[in-house]
Amino acid sequence: MKKTLLGFCALFLMYSFSSVSAQRTSLGVHATTNEYIGDLSNNNYSLYKFKTFNVGGALSMQHRLNSSFNLVEWAGYNRVEYFRPTGDINTSQFNGVDADFYNLNVMLKYKFNNGYLFKEDAALAPFLIAGFGGTYIRSTLYAGPKKEGMTKLDGVTKASMQAGAGIFFRFNDVVGIEAASVFNRPFYDGWDGITQGGNDVYLQHSLGLVFNLKKPVDTDKDGVADKKDACPNTLAGVQVDSKGCPVDTDADGVADYLDKCPQLAGSIELNGCPDTDKDGVADINDKCPNAAGLAKFDGCPDTDGDGVEDSKDLCSNTPAGTPVDNKGCALDSDGDKVPDNLDKCPNTPAGLAVDVNGCPADTDGDGVPDYLDKCPNSSKGTTVNNNGCPLDTDADGVPDQTDKCPTTFGPASNSGCPVIKEETKKRLNFATRGIFFETGKAVLKSESFASLDEIVSIINEYPDYNLRLGGHTDNVGKDASNHILSQARVDAVKSYFVSKNVSDSRLVAEGFGETRPIASNKTAVGRSKNRRVEMELYLK
Repeated sequence: MKKTLLGFCALFLMYSFSSVSAQRTSLGVHATTNEYIGDLSNNNYSLYKFKTFNVGGALSMQHRLNSSFNLVEWAGYNRVEYFRPTGDINTSQFNGVDADFYNLNVMLKYKFNNGYLFKEDAALAPFLIAGFGGTYIRSTLYAGPKKEGMTKLDGVTKASMQAGAGIFFRFNDVVGIEAASVFNRPFYDGWDGITQGGNDVYLQHSLGLVFNLKKPVDTDKDGVADKKDACPNTLAGVQVDSKGCPVDTDADGVADYLDKCPQLAGSIELNGCPDTDKDGVADINDKCPNAAGLAKFDGCPDTDGDGVEDSKDLCSNTPAGTPVDNKGCALDSDGDKVPDNLDKCPNTPAGLAVDVNGCPADTDGDGVPDYLDKCPNSSKGTTVNNNGCPLDTDADGVPDQTDKCPTTFGPASNSGCPVIKEETKKRLNFATRGIFFETGKAVLKSESFASLDEIVSIINEYPDYNLRLGGHTDNVGKDASNHILSQARVDAVKSYFVSKNVSDSRLVAEGFGETRPIASNKTAVGRSKNRRVEMELYLK
């Protein structure tokens, strides 16, 4: 059975070697010794107090899973020996054991040097470890404290579990020492000759050398392993420092192989070369290295920013934005002495008088240049025709600017509006006498309609005029009631006109109640005259 387990161990390790090509793998060679903790010792822990000292050995393979965990495969041999003290001899039980353990374990190691608690390349790296495996156990039991009454048990293979802690001492990227203490608990209680209580355990102490099986990765092959290489992608053939970064002799942040001025500190933007005048042109390319200038002039200045460098500029103080000729002086395409950048009329015919904007003069500001204006002194703000004279749409001699009826012919004495004929005024007055309401109400009587229609025709004859309507009553009744009645009646008349397509905007209706009598309210005749609707045409 032991040979079978050892053969399986060998195959297991061979598999480990062949399956880790893509992982960071290390091989460990360990010396071990053990402490018994079980029924013979009354399950007392006597950590690191060795009553017997037997040396075993183990091989391990460790595969890096990530920064926090390693997978550990462990194959080893351990010898556990324990005898009860003379005073604890129990004649009815075995009092000593000498057991050989052949282990094959798979464990998971948690590393504290995971970049969170300690750096990954820390010299001292504590860890926790736990796992499970298989154990072949062969025990020799003794009745007395000095190997009397020996009994050998048949070898058995049992499952087991492990848990412990340790620390790794790193020498370099290739080798280190690992020390650990791990509790091993076989799932078999009878190996020490006593089957009572729980399964017995033993504490395995190990000390071993751990070797990396792969050389440290050096992606850019600059001689510095990636783990320590601050610049792991350096181009081939570039000289590097101890950190694996390209050499930068002048420490300006530009590596020598890219630095056009490797002995003079400069800027990254200028490929490592200095720029004394801070104009963005490296001194090696700057024809004016002590005066800030422009790249297009090889570092020489253009003080007025007109696109002509100072050494060729005959007008070196041209205002910003001014178009200039090849000598740096302001352009004046039409020769009117107004520079093109200020000239709103850059193509004015030669010889014309111009204003400050370079446009043909327009004395009265009517939009018609003086050289075309037949009325060059029109009042400011006057609307003019193409000849620059005041516009008179209806040709009545009254300019539209002052004509209240600019589309209707009328005399100046009436603001350019047609004069209302006397005959029309009489028609209007007569028609207003024919407006009747039901007593005490604002309801038009039907006999009023003919007079109202006559008034509508008058309104339509004078489209530039508005109509003012006034409602009046006698003094019979309360003032407030009379005022309300007069307003209601005049509103009724207005509504009638609107129904005949007269625009509401041309009608103004207001009730005055009994406040404006035209006759005495003491007689019936006078009161009838006071009950009336007055109308008046007036200009807008």
